[in-house]
Amino acid sequence: MIQTSYPENRRNTLGGTMTTLKFLRKIFPVVALLLAGCASEVTRQSTTLSPVAPSPARQYLVQQSVLVRFDSGYDRTIQAGTTFLEIGALKQGKVLKPTNAVFTIEGAHVHEAYPVVNENRIVGFYLPVEQAFAQLSNPVTLSIEEKGIQK
Repeated sequence: MIQTSYPENRRNTLGGTMTTLKFLRKIFPVVALLLAGCASEVTRQSTTLSPVAPSPARQYLVQQSVLVRFDSGYDRTIQAGTTFLEIGALKQGKVLKPTNAVFTIEGAHVHEAYPVVNENRIVGFYLPVEQAFAQLSNPVTLSIEEKGIQK
C-alpha cells in the first residue's frame, strides 16, 4: 500500500483554498467594474459671477489645443479654433464662455463648464447651472488671442 504524504484534512483544505481562489477570480472583474464606475464628484464652491457690461464683449480665439486634466481622473481638450466670449469675472479670473463648442467637465456627473482664466492660465471652471467654481489642482496655459469686441 502506498501512503500519501498529505493527510486527508490537508487535501480538503487545499481544495477549499482552490475553490475560494476560483471564486475570487470570477468575482474580481465585476467588483473592479463597479469600483471604476464610481467616479468622484467634481469639487466645487458656490460663487457669484460679476457679469461684464451687456455689450460689447471681448472675443478670444484659442491658438493651440490644450489638454486639461481634472482631479476626478477625466480629461478634456480645448481645441485650437475654439472661440470664447468674456461673460464676466470671479475673484479667480475672467470667465470665458465658448461660442462654437460646448465644454463639460465630468466626475460623478457631467457639468457644463466655462474656463476661468487668469494671466493666460486656466485656473478652474465656472459651472453656470450650479453657479459654482471648480478649481484645477494643476492650472494649464491657454494660448489665446483677443479677436476684438463683439457687438
